[in-house]
Amino acid sequence: MSRVNKLRIGAALAGVTVTALLASVTPAAATGSVTGRIDTGADTKGPLVMMDDMEVVTKLIGLKLDGDKGDRLKTYCVDIAQAIDEQGPGYVEADWNKHPKRDSFFHKNSAKINWVLNNGFPQIKVGDLATKVGGQFTDGLSEAEAIAGTQAAVWHFSDNRKLKDVLDPKDPKKHAKADKKDVFAVYDYLVKNVGNGLPTEPKPVLKLEPNKLSGKPGALVGPFVVTTSASGVTIAAKLPEGVIFSDKDGKELPKADVAAKIQQLDKYEFYLKVPASLATGKVEFTVSGDTEFSLGRLFISKDEKKKSQSLILAKSEKVRLSAPGAAEWGGTAPTTAPTTDTPAPQAKNDDNELANTGASILTPLIIGVVLVGGGVGALIFQRRRRRA
Repeated sequence: MSRVNKLRIGAALAGVTVTALLASVTPAAATGSVTGRIDTGADTKGPLVMMDDMEVVTKLIGLKLDGDKGDRLKTYCVDIAQAIDEQGPGYVEADWNKHPKRDSFFHKNSAKINWVLNNGFPQIKVGDLATKVGGQFTDGLSEAEAIAGTQAAVWHFSDNRKLKDVLDPKDPKKHAKADKKDVFAVYDYLVKNVGNGLPTEPKPVLKLEPNKLSGKPGALVGPFVVTTSASGVTIAAKLPEGVIFSDKDGKELPKADVAAKIQQLDKYEFYLKVPASLATGKVEFTVSGDTEFSLGRLFISKDEKKKSQSLILAKSEKVRLSAPGAAEWGGTAPTTAPTTDTPAPQAKNDDNELANTGASILTPLIIGVVLVGGGVGALIFQRRRRRA
């Protein structure tokens, strides 16, 4: 093999390595969904129960939504063995297939869980649920008993566990008192009548796709696509001077017009137009609307590395939902330089830095590629010297 061919192979290997590394760090588009945090003050307590050999607390778990109104939801747990991280990164709405445990019975039984939620408490009021269950209750069916029976039925399908006992409260301030017979009556009714369940997954009622995009100055950043059936839609953003919302042709759209279009159409796309004079910058915006949040929507930890119990919405609620979005630009010199020494205006930083788009981590990778290429060249050079 000639020396020239060897050098070409070395360069080709380095080129392939660069290409592979660039591909591996290309940022994936994300989806903007409804987010929230655990709110223990909004919990509704139930009794202690035994699910097989596990002693566990039943309760409706409070979830406070992020956004300008901060509505509170009632949820059940669908991940019995996982501890709940009340101080963790918070929760994000997700489709059923995004449940983080791939071996969870949730994936197999999500339709049955959906049926339990639609036919249990609190979606069905206590009195109506007692009528459906039938039979005699001790002093009537209480809210705590309805919670325990419904949550236990959810766990039966989400975690493959059976209700074995209802325990006396160890701490009356934390655990409610319940009659064992009443709890079992609700549990048995829900488990035995579930059939094939309700296989239709409730749809998200406010979705922004993707929720983060990057671009270049002097160009459009987008499209951002909003899908919603909400009313009272608003879009909030603090735009740097010269940055505008626009359509695909770059025509300016006032924020009020963007909000109106989102409300009028099931799906609407818009862009952010960035002037060439702004070399770098970022914008954070929020799309909000009033709607009925679908019973059965799943919530998982925002950070998959920081595990927390997965939750599922226990009751349809009329709430104000918000989906966050962000755009950033930079990496190229502006085509028109500022006429003064005054720095170009930047978006306000509210301590919520955007996720890195991947540009900054290219530097050490490219350096590594150069070193690899250098090593290949040095090896070829050494072989040439030995043959000389």
